[in-house]
Amino acid sequence: MSKEAKFLVYCMERYRHFKGLSGSEVAELFEKYGIYDYITKYFEALHTMGDDYIIQDIDDYINSIKEA
Repeated sequence: MSKEAKFLVYCMERYRHFKGLSGSEVAELFEKYGIYDYITKYFEALHTMGDDYIIQDIDDYINSIKEA
């Protein structure tokens, strides 16, 4: 498994924990809003950040798509 894939799983688990969601709910949300591609694209920057920042960044990205 690549380091990007491992980090993606980590982000999914942290998001699930912070938001109180099931794994399938997170997978559906990440698929719907393209979070998989977003995390992979910005891996180099995101993997240096803490959990709070990552969760907020994902929420900000989702909200930017909803508002568009």
